[in-house]
Amino acid sequence: MKKVILYTILFITVCWSSSCEKNDPITELGTTNEEFSAQISMSFNNTRPAIGDTVAVTVSTWQRDDRFDKVEFHETIFESFGIQLSLEKGTSIDTKDITSNNSTFSTLILTDTIKNMAVWNAVLSNDLDKYWVTASNNYVIRFEYEVERLDGKYPSDNTLISSLSDVDFAILKSILAYNITKEDYLLLFPEAPQTHFTNGGTYVLTQVGINNLKENLAKEKLIAIVSNIAKKGTYNVRIDASVTTPTGAVTSATPRTFENNI
Repeated sequence: MKKVILYTILFITVCWSSSCEKNDPITELGTTNEEFSAQISMSFNNTRPAIGDTVAVTVSTWQRDDRFDKVEFHETIFESFGIQLSLEKGTSIDTKDITSNNSTFSTLILTDTIKNMAVWNAVLSNDLDKYWVTASNNYVIRFEYEVERLDGKYPSDNTLISSLSDVDFAILKSILAYNITKEDYLLLFPEAPQTHFTNGGTYVLTQVGINNLKENLAKEKLIAIVSNIAKKGTYNVRIDASVTTPTGAVTSATPRTFENNI
């Protein structure tokens, strides 16, 4: 009888101990840097957030020997856009969507990486136990991320023109030369003779006027008569997450990119 009672107590003790331990959910994970690499997955409560929305980012991770250094969340922000430009006397151009003969094409597209794998949140190994979930036998880390509109090297105002390279500004001047109104041209070149203007037809400027604008228009002069300028294209935010072990083995989750039109 005593033996039966002893075996029963031992059985209950073993079961209780097992339910409280961080069990190894996978028996073979592969090794990196002489250590078992961690496993990581990432999910979102909203996969199509607009600019200004807040997204809940959830990372689940585990490692066979429960050895971690840190879990990091990264953001990469990049934009690709053309320029919508209006001048004081009626000139209007769109370098992204130009229509000719029932076809639409782009003439000047700018790209900029505003942030590249920047860390926006992290959990160090000393704090990981706060995120342990016994039911799923892993760490579950959830943070909120706001999709906000940021400018990089190209501001969203008139000074965008100052940020253009010489090559890009030359392209913009070329587009402008074939679309400018006579009134805006005279704001830029008040002393322009009549030989700079056509008597009608497709273009306002003659080849002499077109060449003059391309060769002599400075950024500061153009900025002075801009009435409106805007970016037109896409604004992208990519979220990455990674887990690092003490030996430096890094495992990354599948990233997600959120794209918005601007």
